[in-house]
Amino acid sequence: MFADLNFWQMLQKGGITVAVLLIISIISWWIIIERAIRFSKLRIDTKDFMLKIKKLLQKKDREGAISLCQETPGPVSAVICSGLQCESDEKEKIENAMQRTLNYEAERMQRYLGVLGSIGNVSPFIGLFGTVLGIIRAFHDLAIASGGGPSVVANGIAEALVATAVGLFVAVPAVIAYNFFVRAIDNIEVEAINAASELIDILEK
Repeated sequence: MFADLNFWQMLQKGGITVAVLLIISIISWWIIIERAIRFSKLRIDTKDFMLKIKKLLQKKDREGAISLCQETPGPVSAVICSGLQCESDEKEKIENAMQRTLNYEAERMQRYLGVLGSIGNVSPFIGLFGTVLGIIRAFHDLAIASGGGPSVVANGIAEALVATAVGLFVAVPAVIAYNFFVRAIDNIEVEAINAASELIDILEK
């Protein structure tokens, strides 16, 4: 019955629920693309970076190490820079300065991820809501048709199935991307913590 319908016409069968889900999908993909671009700029070779920092500090070139941090993007370099710029030589104060910077950088990395996670969790329920509306419509059409054939309930059933499919279509990429970004943040935080610990060891020597 719907074999001659194209993709856009099938979406139209989903009604207002699908329209809402499509808007949510646009927001979701904007966040995914924006965060993907952002995270691609954050990753550095931490071992190579810390080796350069160590060599500069061994030469007593603290300003050169700070300049290298400022030229290197990402949370790891920002954390190390805050430690090098700390006015006190006390270990505890240096660690506190780096921890504050790490907290700030983690907050920046988590930007929009709450929205993305919510989209992943809520979209299937919005699709389910559209499914319920479609079933209600199908039974309503059947009731007023007084014994009509399958074509009477076709639109309602189509609305229900399309809403369910679109809800999953929106949710699955959002959930996958959310989990990927959370994992990436965890990895970057571990690298920053290890780099901070290494810097403390270098300064103590």
